[in-house]
Amino acid sequence: MTPTDNTDTDDVTAADDSAATDPPATESAATDLADSDDGLDRRRLIRWIAVLAFTVPVIVEALTFGGLIGDTLLGGDDGSDDAGGGDGDGTVTESATPRASGVGVGDELLQDAPPTETIAVSEVRGQSADSRTYVLRVTVKNTTDESVELRLTGVTLRDGTTLASVSATGSIPAGETGEVTGAWDLPAGSMPVAVDIVLLRDGEEAITRSVPLERPPIRG
Repeated sequence: MTPTDNTDTDDVTAADDSAATDPPATESAATDLADSDDGLDRRRLIRWIAVLAFTVPVIVEALTFGGLIGDTLLGGDDGSDDAGGGDGDGTVTESATPRASGVGVGDELLQDAPPTETIAVSEVRGQSADSRTYVLRVTVKNTTDESVELRLTGVTLRDGTTLASVSATGSIPAGETGEVTGAWDLPAGSMPVAVDIVLLRDGEEAITRSVPLERPPIRG
């Protein structure tokens, strides 16, 4: 009996086992390509994050520096548009925007316009916080060539409330002196921060203004 030759059979079996265990070349190449693309994407993402982390603070600093230079060279808004304006009839109206410091005893109400209006008294009177009165007395020296009249029309409190009450010097001829005293009953715990005034020249309203006040002393 002739022995059976199993060599070819073994070779076929080994080839089949190798084909079953090893992935196709095209699949392996695709996997490597995908891994390579993922690595590139991650590197690009990290690079963009680094660029943004550097450029954003630089842009913010540049804008801030530019704003400071603009304010220094060109000047900021001085509030002149809100300070007052003409009404077309020569009357000047000014807002109640508080200044850095107000006027008190010995100061002029209208430092930039004649006549001379000097505060003689500015004080809160009353022992009880529930019953106090603010008193403002102003002496007016008419240094103009026409008659003038000063009216105290009200005071503004810290909370923005306005107490209206009109007191007037009456008409003061050129070269003469007059006086006006205003008194306003204050709500409990309140304090005046501005006085509203009207100045007339020859009977015509010339200036309307809200003048900030220094904190007045309290007299018992």
